[in-house]
Amino acid sequence: MRRLIILLSAVLVVGIFAGYQIARWLKKPTPADLLLPAIAAPVKGGAALSAPFVQVAKMAENSVVHIATTAPVPEEYRLFREFFFGEKVPERVPANYGSGFFFRSDGYVLTNFHVVANADTIRVGINERDEFPARLVGYDPLLDVAVLKVEGTHQRFTALPLGDSDKLQKGEWVIAIGNPFGLDKTVTVGVVSAKGREFEELDGRPAVSSFIQTDAAINPGNSGGPLLNLAGEVVGINTFIIGQGGNIGIGFALPINEVKRILDRLLKGGRITRGMLGVVDLMDANSPEARQLGITAEGGAVIKEMLINSPAYLAGLRPGDVIVRFNDIPVKDSAHLRRLVLQQPGGAKVKVEVLRNGRRQEFLVTLGSR
Repeated sequence: MRRLIILLSAVLVVGIFAGYQIARWLKKPTPADLLLPAIAAPVKGGAALSAPFVQVAKMAENSVVHIATTAPVPEEYRLFREFFFGEKVPERVPANYGSGFFFRSDGYVLTNFHVVANADTIRVGINERDEFPARLVGYDPLLDVAVLKVEGTHQRFTALPLGDSDKLQKGEWVIAIGNPFGLDKTVTVGVVSAKGREFEELDGRPAVSSFIQTDAAINPGNSGGPLLNLAGEVVGINTFIIGQGGNIGIGFALPINEVKRILDRLLKGGRITRGMLGVVDLMDANSPEARQLGITAEGGAVIKEMLINSPAYLAGLRPGDVIVRFNDIPVKDSAHLRRLVLQQPGGAKVKVEVLRNGRRQEFLVTLGSR
């Protein structure tokens, strides 16, 4: 009897436990019953890190413009197509597009010259609604910079301040804003990858300036747009990239200080002329070739060949002279001399100091124009 009671009690306990488990399985779970994944906490200070970039982008919103140009179609071509093929060819066609920015509130815009070169008409737009005709005021083909003036309105515009590109540091944050592939007001961010990047030629023209290298994305259509520091100052004009078709992280901006040096001349209108010495060929004074000729100067540029009746020849310079100073500036090498000459206006009178047969001589040269 006692064993029966123990057996029934055990069965009862097991039944109660089994019923409890079955009831739990059948019960609809509540949020409290579920183990919910934890929600990641916001990164402290993340918004603060972004704040300077956001502020600069907002500040420049109405200062950066897109630029579109048209070019005339030669009349001979239009008549040929109409006569032989019956085609109606327009008098002008879209030629180029790019970017720019207001640097004066009365409607003056800075951009690259190659954006507006050979343009028949120029239009400047703040957005899709606000577009204005513009005229070319002054330009420098060698520096690749141009000043435009918006016309047909008395509106005051928001101008961007021009900074000091000499103060830029490698690794400093910069922001590029422009119109890549027609995508208006595109903002990209990067750092100053290098300063003082030098090129002997760009598109077949001698390079007047060194460039700021940046990894901020620059693409076709960005040309002429501003490169800004985190204070919202223009430190460069985005000018060209290495690579075909699009950004690969190597873009170049014209330092704004190079533009500021000639800005008054650009505002006066017309084409900026650059100095010409008339020297056809140069070599570095510290090159192996110069050493073989017995030249021992640590710096400077050796005249190898020059034009008869050129400014340099008429002033008394001759092949074999080592130019060591130009307008009181020590000459580092031949590339440095070329830039120093090009930074002078055509017709300028400059002092040129040379080493000739081991002796220093100074000449006054009236530069030609190019």
